[in-house]
Amino acid sequence: MKRVNGENMELKKVHSLIDKVYHTTNLEMAWKQVRSNKGAGGVDKISIKAYEEKAGANLESLRNELRENRYEPKPVRRVYIEKHGNAQEKRPLGIPTIHDRVCQQALKNRLEPIMEPHFNDCSYGYRQGRSPHMAMRDIWRNIQDGYEWILDADLKDYFGSVNHELLIDLIARKVSDGRVPKLIRSMLKAGYVEEGNLFTSKTGTPQGSVISPLLSNIYLTPFDNVMTSKGYRLTRFADDWVVACKSKQEAQEALKAAQVILGKLGLRLHPEKTRITHVKWGFEFLGYKIKQGKGHDMDADKRKTKGNQKNLYALPRDKSIQRFKGEIRKRTKRKVPLTMKELIDEINPIITGWGNYYRKAHVRRLFNQLDRWIIRRLWSHRYKKWRNCGWKKYPVKGLYLEYGLVNMVRMIPGIQ
Repeated sequence: MKRVNGENMELKKVHSLIDKVYHTTNLEMAWKQVRSNKGAGGVDKISIKAYEEKAGANLESLRNELRENRYEPKPVRRVYIEKHGNAQEKRPLGIPTIHDRVCQQALKNRLEPIMEPHFNDCSYGYRQGRSPHMAMRDIWRNIQDGYEWILDADLKDYFGSVNHELLIDLIARKVSDGRVPKLIRSMLKAGYVEEGNLFTSKTGTPQGSVISPLLSNIYLTPFDNVMTSKGYRLTRFADDWVVACKSKQEAQEALKAAQVILGKLGLRLHPEKTRITHVKWGFEFLGYKIKQGKGHDMDADKRKTKGNQKNLYALPRDKSIQRFKGEIRKRTKRKVPLTMKELIDEINPIITGWGNYYRKAHVRRLFNQLDRWIIRRLWSHRYKKWRNCGWKKYPVKGLYLEYGLVNMVRMIPGIQ
């Protein structure tokens, strides 16, 4: 789809959609997706397993409810989880019922292909074929091109501030089937239950719902289009975004422009977490710290044909490293009654997931340190103390070859 000044060219509106949402094949596909994602039940206390026992009847019931225009979503069950990097601060998470999750997934399956062509190229979050690493490469290229001043922004209570009617209007511009906006409105207005009390939802979308990421991209697309049409190099992943600029003055102008368009959307920048910085001082994005400097592990750039002209490096944030080590510590406590093989099977998925996310950064030195630290944790678990002779019974080579421990350094591309 061609774009003009950051705007998508006009596409035909979709006139009939709800019948495709409740189509039997789509509902069955949605149920399989919800089941594979697992997760807890909602306010009705029906689990994935319980829903599966009567899946055929449940899907037929949902189909009839949507077809006869009598579907009514239940309020989400609100829980609080720790914010990444801040154990003292909690963020709300809304857990829909399994029945409502299937409905949301069915709607997402049909609505996403319609909205996707209208999304801006600067948006990378929760879109098929796009990833955090692609967003990082976009920022990296901008800095290499001389855009070294960074507007590092944070939205204040984004998921709690979305204007329902404005969001529905944005969808209605592309979908003329009035039953779809009505369905979405019912999802947004369902409210939430906390400590046994029911609360209404006048604004916002619940974090944790299946369709929230798609609604987030729809709602922020006008912001993307205005910023890119003004020539700003915006990179956005969900509600996390930065603008790379040539000068401090340009960054200040980008900040003012962002405040104007976000204000029209009913959104605000977080005054304490929004800043203008230069790459030589560094900034954080998507769990990485990006900075300009020398003397760091540059293996990632040595593997490239093009040199790193700006002496840039990227590392995992300190908070991310500590969070990773905390997960390993929790599973390797000395009182955990597991054999060495069971213990390694327990921690390998954590090592693999975290390592794969950061393996293309400048992490050879860090990964080497973490490999040795993990081995010491394993020895300590078996011998109930930090200083021990674990290497005699469980030599390093044996842990990797015999027990299958994941080696983080070996995960780095080009290091075989």
